[in-house]
Amino acid sequence: MTQELNLKLGLAPYDPWVLKKNLTETDLHHGGSLILPKQDFEAILREIGRGLVENLGNGVDVKLHIIEEGHESDDYTLTLVKGNGCYMLRGGWYTIAKAKGYKPNDEIGLTWDKWSRRFLFHHIK
Repeated sequence: MTQELNLKLGLAPYDPWVLKKNLTETDLHHGGSLILPKQDFEAILREIGRGLVENLGNGVDVKLHIIEEGHESDDYTLTLVKGNGCYMLRGGWYTIAKAKGYKPNDEIGLTWDKWSRRFLFHHIK
């Protein structure tokens, strides 16, 4: 059995955001959690260490590195939880969203940085 190697080059710009989402009212209400699209987030889970994934039912503290325009960036610790068939970031998400001025329909991007073992987050538009 032989496999062909795809060597086609594309001209599209590199897009590091494995998960993209438009924020909803639910994501931004007081005390709320950032609900992550299951299928996209499960693509990220394949890159995360097994120990972290196995404990999601109880909630796991994870680092979130927010990348802003220019040279600005911030680090936070949030809790990643799996419950009712979905994944959520909570434990400070509302405070971050309020401080950053996020609004419904703002697009965000999320990916996992395996080298620093943290999530990278960006307000796309």
